[in-house]
Amino acid sequence: MLALRESRRFPAALFVIALGVLYALVFNVDAAHVAAGVGLALPKVQVPEWNQILTGLVVLALPQLPLSLSNSVIATQQTVRDLFPGRPLSVRRIGVTYGLVNVLNPFFGGIPTCHGCGGLAGHYAFGARTGGSVVIYGMLYVVVGLFFSGVSAEVVKVFPQPLLAVILCFEGLTLLLFIRDVAALPGDLFITLLVALCAAFLPQGYLIGLLLGLVLVYGRSPPTPKVST
Repeated sequence: MLALRESRRFPAALFVIALGVLYALVFNVDAAHVAAGVGLALPKVQVPEWNQILTGLVVLALPQLPLSLSNSVIATQQTVRDLFPGRPLSVRRIGVTYGLVNVLNPFFGGIPTCHGCGGLAGHYAFGARTGGSVVIYGMLYVVVGLFFSGVSAEVVKVFPQPLLAVILCFEGLTLLLFIRDVAALPGDLFITLLVALCAAFLPQGYLIGLLLGLVLVYGRSPPTPKVST
């Protein structure tokens, strides 16, 4: 990753993933078991019951809401603005697509889905500049779901956890670089670091950080304008 971090001709992520897949196929994956479990499995439409909807709302949706609003909507929109200033994307558009896919997911046995500034930064850090990378990424899941759902627990071993750790490390470094926008502004830098610490270490930290950051940003006194002489 370090040797190829500046290369656009040979994206480092492809080599790292290929190395991880090769290692997994040799040491982790039971190829015979996977081959025996290959078969077409189409998703089945199912209608959630009201008790399931209520449980999902209380147990999953409400606790997830602060994180979803901050990371999946607000931070994603800001990350797009930082990485692709010439391609504006509104919070409304992100929120609508996020909401629609989660309304449809339960009818196909799907799990909650979201946007995320971390995934966006990760794709960008490894050389992606168009939506084609996300299409390729999504198609891999479609193929696994359609043809390998019976042996999915074995298939995920193709992506070793240490490999994921390396990719997440560089993804996190990419996100950390965004702090340069406020690094020269002591007040903004203080709020940024405080919110980050709350989110990282406090129980319900995303909710506390989100509320505390909003209070500090909108509650502080406006800067005194400089008077030229």
